[in-house]
Amino acid sequence: MKIAHRAIATGLGVTVALCCLWADAARAESVEADAAATLAEADHVIADKSPTSPPDSAAATGSESAEPAESPHSPVNSLNLPKPAKPAKPAVGVVATAVPIAADRDQEPIAQESASQEQASQERASQEPELAADSPRADASESIGGDSAPVAQANDSSSNPDPLGNVPSAPGSLGDRPEGNTEADELVIQRLESDPNPLQFPTLPEEVRILLTQPITLEQALEIGRRNNRDLRQAYLSIESSRAQLRQAIAANYPQLRFSSSLTDSLTAGSRLNLLLQNRAARRVGNFGGQVDIDTQDQFTWSSALELSYNIYTSGLRPANIAAAQAQLRATELSLEATFEDLRRDITDSYYRLQQENEQLKIDQSAVKFREQSVKDAQALEKAGLGTRFEVLQAEVELANDRQLVVQTRDRQTQRRRELARLLSLPEAIDIQTADPIAKAGEWTLPLADSIVLAYRNRAEIEQQLAQRELNSAQRRARLSQLGPQLSAFARYELLDVIQPDDDFSLVSGYSTGLQLQWTLFDGGAARAQARQESVAIEQAENGVGRARDRIRFEVEVAYSNLQANAENIQTSLKAIESAQEEVRLARLRFQAGVGTQTDRLNAETRLTRARGNVLIAIIGYNRALAALNRAVSNLPPGTIQPVPEPIQLPELVDAPTGPTTP
Repeated sequence: MKIAHRAIATGLGVTVALCCLWADAARAESVEADAAATLAEADHVIADKSPTSPPDSAAATGSESAEPAESPHSPVNSLNLPKPAKPAKPAVGVVATAVPIAADRDQEPIAQESASQEQASQERASQEPELAADSPRADASESIGGDSAPVAQANDSSSNPDPLGNVPSAPGSLGDRPEGNTEADELVIQRLESDPNPLQFPTLPEEVRILLTQPITLEQALEIGRRNNRDLRQAYLSIESSRAQLRQAIAANYPQLRFSSSLTDSLTAGSRLNLLLQNRAARRVGNFGGQVDIDTQDQFTWSSALELSYNIYTSGLRPANIAAAQAQLRATELSLEATFEDLRRDITDSYYRLQQENEQLKIDQSAVKFREQSVKDAQALEKAGLGTRFEVLQAEVELANDRQLVVQTRDRQTQRRRELARLLSLPEAIDIQTADPIAKAGEWTLPLADSIVLAYRNRAEIEQQLAQRELNSAQRRARLSQLGPQLSAFARYELLDVIQPDDDFSLVSGYSTGLQLQWTLFDGGAARAQARQESVAIEQAENGVGRARDRIRFEVEVAYSNLQANAENIQTSLKAIESAQEEVRLARLRFQAGVGTQTDRLNAETRLTRARGNVLIAIIGYNRALAALNRAVSNLPPGTIQPVPEPIQLPELVDAPTGPTTP
């Protein structure tokens, strides 16, 4: 019998081991094939997809790509460039002057892709099938049925095709930058990188006092935000957590090997009772020498066990959990892309708003100079007997109002500057200022209908809802699998020894093998109720697709309308400012000649200030609308934003006349 038992145990152990090895080999082969396919897909997308054109520096890439082409876009294909290492934080207190901004930011990039890589990418791109119109991205995981060893699909949304790899690499940029930074740009960016330790915070006022104001370009601001922003870092950590969850789910494919060991000193109540009964029986028969001392009968016992177990059949629970983990990973990667795009829009919008306040402050200060000269002229006319006290008071009131506007604009400028600093997570002792001139950023080449369709294809929010639907579907299968049979195999080997001085035998060994079947025949309807919850969640995700589509269309339409309106306002306001400047010139001449009034001149100067502000509002509004449209569509194909043929900039401010103007 013992020989038969040993043969059965050995055969079962060998069978379980062979099944595990076969499943492991099949899984490794499938993962390798998926990884190769994903690498080809990633190379194809990187070769075809140029960086998105930002509103500040749109590169001319050819007008033939203005037509909306299908752009296969995986969740973070735009994030595939490697994340630069964090440089050592410079000593802020030592900084005395700002690093000069590079005069030419369009120099040759430091590093470029080799010609062989580009050729290989183009060859792979020619073999890729076109993307279906109703699904802009490939699914992260395939539906897994049955209970065969599931394969963790390589996710298109990661630069690393291995689903068990590290967190995806950081985005290369938040804007359409040149392929490489100049050395001066990189020096500025490194200086403005925040402390990589989030737990370190200042405790003294000297540590938060502003010691340096650094002018930066929009291009540099986007790169600094990519490296520093806390929300983006949080999204990376969420992906890392989801990858760990996927690895945990895949671990169910493998057998579990457990080892346990214990050393005990025991004299249980049952043992004491048995000894007392034995002593009483010995006393009854007069065998007083056969009695034992109970307090010396405790036993030191050492036991160890090695157990191997494997879930042979789980009614689909194991593949459902893996599919749910894959869908969760895809959802977090899509969330990273949405955070990435939102950050780029927010930084661009904040930069333009700061530009607007800077220029508005100059306009208000110029208006104050005009008012001061008007007061001097009114006072001179009053002394000469050609003016009245009323005109002097009128000019002084206008001067006080304009000075209040300067204070208010300066306050908004400070707020905008600190808002941008918050988005960039700058070091405590450094403040920033804009270095780019105010000018029209670019021209949108797509019509409205094509922009809407392209947004449906490129936005991550729609795919997020689809990924959530896949997650809920996998969780529903997992809930229902709890009602099915669960079959597992186990093999256990034990060692036992009683440690006593009079021990005359060695270790005692034993083993046990077998199969275990568990089947929940009735659970009160709990599993089906959980499955129903997931079914409702699936319907919510499907409804979320429609909601996201409606919201995306509205965002595109609003941004497109604002872009067109501000484009018209730019031309109108430029003509208005020319007329306002001529009106001010004539009003001053009429006033000096004695045929005009102080009120006419003040009104003309007020209209000139308003016209200058309107030009500023129109240009900045156009750039902000272009940035909003860029975000509303996302992942633009090359040539969508073209550079302005004739750059339009703010007109030069004319200084107020100096010296007496008394006629």
